[in-house]
Amino acid sequence: MKNIILGSVGLMLALLLSVPANAQMGSDAFSAGDAGTQSRSNPITGSQTDTVNAGQAPMLQGATNGTIGPQAGDATVVQGVNTAGTVRVNNLANLEALLNIIANGMEILGIAWGGPTMIMGFMHMAAGTQDAMKRVLFGAAGVTGGLATPGCINWLVASCRDANLFS
Repeated sequence: MKNIILGSVGLMLALLLSVPANAQMGSDAFSAGDAGTQSRSNPITGSQTDTVNAGQAPMLQGATNGTIGPQAGDATVVQGVNTAGTVRVNNLANLEALLNIIANGMEILGIAWGGPTMIMGFMHMAAGTQDAMKRVLFGAAGVTGGLATPGCINWLVASCRDANLFS
């Protein structure tokens, strides 16, 4: 059994070492370097292709009006994009994150206060105290309110988003 395991490990190691590190050579739909050669003197990917500047860094320029898309022979380095316009911040996402933090905190507080209050009510009910039922009801209301808060806040935010109140 030991010889079979050692033999299979040796075979896998030999196969692993026999495969070259740059196994995908030549030209395919995704290569942008020297097509068909094994030397790969220009190992660049398609996202780094810059046929206009031929290996140089893209030209920096000020804000201009232009279109976003392939421009002439340069399909990846986009020049002439309007960067001087108004930048819109998604304030709804920030508000929603804050409201989720508040809702989760309210849920924790509701459960952390309501659960022990309800348990104390049950203990007082067993002892025969007058206000035991009131404690049980307050505890149940606290737990229910804590569990319902995140759903209610998410429902209100989704309703406001759907009604375009934040755009």
